[in-house]
Amino acid sequence: MLKRISILVLFLFTLFSFLPQTTLAVSPVTGHKIVIDAGHGGTDFGSTACSTLTEADASLQIANKLKTLLETDVAIVGMTRTDNSYKSNNDRYTFANNFDGEALVSVHLNGSTNPSTNGTQGLYGKLNKDKAFTQVVHARLASELGVPDLGVTNFASGVLLKANMSATIQETVFISNTNECTLLSDNTGIRQQQVAQSLYNGLIDWFAQPQPTPTPKPGKNR
Repeated sequence: MLKRISILVLFLFTLFSFLPQTTLAVSPVTGHKIVIDAGHGGTDFGSTACSTLTEADASLQIANKLKTLLETDVAIVGMTRTDNSYKSNNDRYTFANNFDGEALVSVHLNGSTNPSTNGTQGLYGKLNKDKAFTQVVHARLASELGVPDLGVTNFASGVLLKANMSATIQETVFISNTNECTLLSDNTGIRQQQVAQSLYNGLIDWFAQPQPTPTPKPGKNR
């Protein structure tokens, strides 16, 4: 009897040792609340320099791909818009604050009257709240998208200034650029995925760092 039990135990051990080992992947963004703000929308088309694709549509396409990447890592994602609807700056920062987001990425594409102009730029609102976050996220776009790095600069956007969390506008590429227009409107979504991946990588870099201690909100017990 004992011999039979030993053989059974050995058989079970051997069987389970060959079964695939599944573990829950934990990412730096896992469990974090991130707001994605697709720029423009509705009657606000943004740049229309690319005749086959508006900035509003392209930004939403990128935002949706970024959302998928983050949710695959079990991040908690809020979208300021999910369709081609108009949202004011007040709508956007109010949603972000009510969502209690920890970071906000506003997705935009730049425009120029010169179809050869291209580059990527990061915009921040408040120095202490937003600049470091903007630099970290932007670094990935600058190194991965294959376009000139236009750096980061201050921009007095209500979305950035009135969001309670670290926030950035990323002018990802110039949709007015002839090559970018072709890539973004070829119906493959490949360029949108590349941009989304770089934004995702930047968020991974940010949340992999020690996070600053939140400032107590007015009216809350300290």
